[in-house]
Amino acid sequence: MSTLKLLRFLSIDGPGAYFPRCRPSATSSEISNLGALPASPPHTSLLHRAPLALGKASIMTTANEQTRTDRLIKWAVTLKYSDIPDHVIQRTKDFFLDTLGCAIAGRDHPAVSAMVRFAAQMGPSCGKSELIDSSQNLTTSPAFASLINAAASHVVEQDDLHNRSIMHPATVIFPAALAVAQDLGASGQEFIAACVVGYEVGCRVGEYLGKSHYEKFHSTATGGVIGVAAAVSHLLKLDANQTLSAVGTAGTQAAGLWQFLIDATHSKQVHTAKACFDGIFAAYSARDGLLGPRDILEGPRAMGAALVPGETNPEAIDRNLGLDYAVVRSSFKWHASCRHTHPSVDALLHLMMKHSVGFDDIDSIRVPTYQAAIDVLGLSGEGDTVHQSKFSMGFVLAIAAKKGQAMITDFTEEDLKDPSLRAFQKRVKMEFDERIDAQFPEKWQGTVVVTCKSGNSFTESVEFAKGDPEFPLTRYVSRVLHGGNQVGLEYSLNSRSEIEAKTHALARYGGITDASKVDSLIERAWNLEREMDVRGFFF
Repeated sequence: MSTLKLLRFLSIDGPGAYFPRCRPSATSSEISNLGALPASPPHTSLLHRAPLALGKASIMTTANEQTRTDRLIKWAVTLKYSDIPDHVIQRTKDFFLDTLGCAIAGRDHPAVSAMVRFAAQMGPSCGKSELIDSSQNLTTSPAFASLINAAASHVVEQDDLHNRSIMHPATVIFPAALAVAQDLGASGQEFIAACVVGYEVGCRVGEYLGKSHYEKFHSTATGGVIGVAAAVSHLLKLDANQTLSAVGTAGTQAAGLWQFLIDATHSKQVHTAKACFDGIFAAYSARDGLLGPRDILEGPRAMGAALVPGETNPEAIDRNLGLDYAVVRSSFKWHASCRHTHPSVDALLHLMMKHSVGFDDIDSIRVPTYQAAIDVLGLSGEGDTVHQSKFSMGFVLAIAAKKGQAMITDFTEEDLKDPSLRAFQKRVKMEFDERIDAQFPEKWQGTVVVTCKSGNSFTESVEFAKGDPEFPLTRYVSRVLHGGNQVGLEYSLNSRSEIEAKTHALARYGGITDASKVDSLIERAWNLEREMDVRGFFF
């Protein structure tokens, strides 16, 4: 049953018939009467708490010493919309629009439908936060709405990437911040500021955890839950002590393992969904007095010590705050596959165009690449499902070579059974390249060495994949050239820019046939700062 049909089914007897009965949200006075909790707990300030002894070791800093996390959180709680540069605001709106398109495209996936059923059983029906694909205008609490919307926005593998942190911030930050902003009645400007904070905190945590963390953990989940807690804390207007508690509580829940790639399961969507759910829990609970560990990143029993087998990158936590914004260092995903495949896809398409090489001309392909790509893409085998096939370098290159692109409609159940694609897939081999690996994750470079059946051999490399900050999707209509070759303009139909055209393609994939509705969505997202509230973005 599709998510749309399921939601209609749930609404037959009214949402109260399927969602647990709920009472109106507690007021601030009611909350403070529950044990008379003040806004900031009456214990010693989290920023200046005395050391806590554990044997001979101290797990807290001295009263006058600030940690890097302290400095990051101080920046986060003081950031105002008026502080944010115009180009950062513009890019934030672009990625918000991109996320809306991804969520619409992914709304009928089985993983999303399962979470809708869970929300129907466990979540309240009288919230203000909107569920994706809610034709009946069903709403619920921020935690359950973001759970569903985060899963939907991640499942089609078209959401953004922050290169240096190796994480997809949009798919956790926007669903959580949107759900909470709807719950609070926040303005578009407040929403944008919170998302900038979420991107910054989450991506800096991902950078701090680094490449060795990514070997076993999905950084979108582990860094993402911290970013969500920071974004939601900003919307709730928590102070530095409360936000530190929220971040600490989020960090102690951080999880997300790569095991799912081996057997083609849905855990990747659980990662983004639970990052939102847990981050929202952390922030709302911190508001109401729940204390979390202060130094959840660098403490001796914290994330760096527990989840990073190699080196961390401590400077990333507070380097150039307010000068180097994570959201403008993030990449769009043009191809509908794992981002580790994108540089190689671009290189292959360039090579085939430059040398007039066709699908049937290719005998084999070598792909020199970085270790993280081998670690992740090597887990999927041949790819037994459409989603898993997007994590196979061989299958993705086969799709690109045969169809001239690797867009969302190019990965189908029929393609999984295509013997020519499967034969091509087996002739693609990844190999470790020390030079390329040394530059990852700052640069995600791609090289392919193609041997043709004629005996000719060609090599092509790209320094930046299409969608990278150095090679972004167009916001306005233009012809984009890269390395002398036209790439990916198949989305740019009529007079639309690439960002607009991608949004339309995602919406069509999700069943939206009325282009005027999508145009209205684009217009509203690109004027988000003028909105007095952020309800009504899903349809």
